[in-house]
Amino acid sequence: MLDRIEFLLGEALVSLRRNPWMSFAAITTSAMALFLLGGLAYAYSGLAGFVSSLGDRMEMKVFLKDSLPDEKAASFRDSLLRLPGVATVRYVPRDEGLKRFLAENPNIDVTGLLDDNPLPNAYVVRVRQAKDFAPLAASIARKPEVEANGVKYAAAEQDFLTDALRTMPLLGMTLGGLMLLTSGVLIYNAIRLTVLARRREIRIMQLVGATRAMVWTPMLIEGVIQGAFGGALATLVLWSAHNVVQQTVVRNLTAIGTMPAFPTATALAWLIGIGAAYGFVCSFVAVREPMQPRRRPA
Repeated sequence: MLDRIEFLLGEALVSLRRNPWMSFAAITTSAMALFLLGGLAYAYSGLAGFVSSLGDRMEMKVFLKDSLPDEKAASFRDSLLRLPGVATVRYVPRDEGLKRFLAENPNIDVTGLLDDNPLPNAYVVRVRQAKDFAPLAASIARKPEVEANGVKYAAAEQDFLTDALRTMPLLGMTLGGLMLLTSGVLIYNAIRLTVLARRREIRIMQLVGATRAMVWTPMLIEGVIQGAFGGALATLVLWSAHNVVQQTVVRNLTAIGTMPAFPTATALAWLIGIGAAYGFVCSFVAVREPMQPRRRPA
């Protein structure tokens, strides 16, 4: 049994050495395809986690009507807390709002502001999830206590992140699919060249009793090795790209926070598994087609 396994692996390695440049092209192209797929999947998961955490970072300001008495403005808090998706509510009276405004804008001319405060009473609302911003803003804006256009939050940034989450899977499938198709053609051609070059040798093996599995297996192993090496190379490139982004971009943007550690073991297992499976499929197609028994003309 061990001799048979050694023979099959040896034949696969011999085939790889016979076509080194074709194997190199197949491995690097599949690595780029898996890098695109894995990188966009990793970026998507990170962006999705960042967007879901925005509810704890972003605030929604709700400005009340000037005609609303201070007592009713303070009691409006209970109405906000009953809304689904609201995490916390903080009341900001007009006097406190003016003090904060003056502290944040020390160069503003305050003449007349202290005697006639133009700011309304307001609430600062935080939500549990970023996806709750738009429906909550619409629900709060319909309340009679809130002034017209009195709900303010970073709607443009929220829409941008939502659009990015919708676009990234499509982009990953398109670019990664094209690269996978290219790498599949290269793996297919590498295995097919091996089959055609060894047609006479394969025929002799069949005549002396070699089974189809014995003939096919080394070439299937060759495709699996090419795909697996492509997955390993993609993991290495993805790990390097993660470190570069961490050191050059994220470290200088304190608002983003820190990136989580790169899941090396998980990425390696997934990308090698996907690459090996894809290499097996491509090599199976390449082996099967030229070795189909030919029908003799009647």
